[in-house]
Amino acid sequence: MVPRRPIVVAGAGVGGLTTALALARHGLPVEVYERRTAEEIRTAPGSGLTLWSNASTPLGWLGLGGRLLAAAERVVEIRNFDSRERMRFAMRTHPYIRPDALPSLSIGRMDLADILLAACAERGVPVHHGRRVTGYRQTADGVEVQADGDAVTGTALVGADGVRSTVLRQLRGDVPAIYLGRSTYRGVCAGTQGLVPEVPLLFHDEATRVGGGVYPIGGDRAAWTLSWHAPAGEREQPGGEREHAVRLARVLPPVLRDRVTRTPTEAIIRTDIWYHEWHETWGDGAVTLVGDAAHAMPNDLGQGACQAVEDGVVLADALAAGDLGTPAGVAAALRDYERRRRDRVKWVRQQSVQVATAAEPRTAVARWAMGKLTRLYLAVAEKGMWQRMQQPPELTVQPAAVAS
Repeated sequence: MVPRRPIVVAGAGVGGLTTALALARHGLPVEVYERRTAEEIRTAPGSGLTLWSNASTPLGWLGLGGRLLAAAERVVEIRNFDSRERMRFAMRTHPYIRPDALPSLSIGRMDLADILLAACAERGVPVHHGRRVTGYRQTADGVEVQADGDAVTGTALVGADGVRSTVLRQLRGDVPAIYLGRSTYRGVCAGTQGLVPEVPLLFHDEATRVGGGVYPIGGDRAAWTLSWHAPAGEREQPGGEREHAVRLARVLPPVLRDRVTRTPTEAIIRTDIWYHEWHETWGDGAVTLVGDAAHAMPNDLGQGACQAVEDGVVLADALAAGDLGTPAGVAAALRDYERRRRDRVKWVRQQSVQVATAAEPRTAVARWAMGKLTRLYLAVAEKGMWQRMQQPPELTVQPAAVAS
């Protein structure tokens, strides 16, 4: 049964828009409320992200395969170097995707947002920009959502509003957030000279503990990142981001350093890396969570957006298969989604936390030993880890063939 009231999604990030598009493709009514205005989104500084095959493939099921392949760059391997460009290790990823899956892709974050927004518009999904969800109240037949003072009635509420989720806070109170001890700069600049096609390059300077990466994202552009240890909340004087980023990047190779130098201050994003303590409860009644609102994790394995995509298609699948004619049926479908996702997300989060919090060796001997152990571990565990990491979610409705 198709509900009369829409399913309300709080947040128009990757998870929120994927959820909305998946629901619409199942014929379910959905509306999205986003705190940012359309202009704020359009003019935001650029950055890149990786859609591993476990995320690109479900987006292909939603009819976006061709658009993604046209806008993005394939990823087949990752190479990790020290600051003197000596390779520490390489990880092959492409051999471990399913034969019928889309490849892993690097894409501009705003390019992905444009693709998702266009697809939602084609499906008639209303996206209300400049309308922040500030709270909700569960009712006898659904949920009443507050969007900047206006009451919106819905069949269900999906909190896709990020690591500082308002929906999560009302649902569970303050979920403890953990600061990883690192801050990052991100940017995008034109040109892919010196890069290896389809291979992100990562670098780390042992002396300063500054790391970074650079990778093509389509359209003859490259995305770059810098990461360093810093107190939470520390910021430069206004306009000082580029100068600081250039100073940090001096210890890294020119293929990354030069791109940082060419990026103007207004195009650089700084983000402190936080993640949530694990919590088992993602919803109650007609309310549930997706993406960072449900399970914020470190970004070291690039799975944050990917898990949000998985959440969105599984949530839509559970609702489409459920009895949405009664509040009890809606709640049961939401709990089914949470049950189907919990173990998978917990495992991915554990891998991400282990990588992010691994102790850094301080002596030359310890670094040598760690390098040997890392290469040995990758030789043994690479296939199993990447096969499991890139496994697309299972759905009850058979997905359409993805574009190749």
